[in-house]
Amino acid sequence: MTRLISTILLVIPSFFSFADSNIVNNLSYVGIGYKQARLDAEAMSPYLDGKYVNDEAKSYGGLYVNLGFNVTEQFFIDGYADFITRFSSEVDTWRVGAGYNILVQDRVSFPVSCGIVNYSADSDYSSSFSENAGYCKAGVRGQVASHWLIDASYQHEAFDVSKDTINITNVFQFGSVFGLVAGFEFSGRKESERSFNLGVQFSM
Repeated sequence: MTRLISTILLVIPSFFSFADSNIVNNLSYVGIGYKQARLDAEAMSPYLDGKYVNDEAKSYGGLYVNLGFNVTEQFFIDGYADFITRFSSEVDTWRVGAGYNILVQDRVSFPVSCGIVNYSADSDYSSSFSENAGYCKAGVRGQVASHWLIDASYQHEAFDVSKDTINITNVFQFGSVFGLVAGFEFSGRKESERSFNLGVQFSM
């Protein structure tokens, strides 16, 4: 086990040294794709102010759009929106924020941002409900191989029933503009939520 850990620690820096398509510093982009989410039993409750409680885990599907813009080399603004739905209910999300991208080296950075997030939910079993709160997000972006960026982040949303999210996004860049995106998200609010997304991204 010790030998395996030592090997991993030696290999990780080599990933960065072989990277030759660096998009770590580029936070100007537009992305769109498909999102699939799985909400555990009772996870829907805070989105509808406790007026509806799903008694079993349910799957939702929909679309997402995200975008970012470098105001300067390190200051940026970003936005995100998605809707996930099933036959009887849906949850719509949007957020907008601003942040600072801390450059550690050419192929690694630590973006931090804060802003406002909104959830609007509807169900056949209750009235609709909408709420806003502040959020803060911190993460690390690393160019781990040629044309492959990993963006890992933690986000806290300060609702009455707060939400914490860990997100891991892979961007496979083909040229300076076009990229394929595959991401995973693990959230905890009242109960656990898991989602994945597949999409495309256009860097500017």
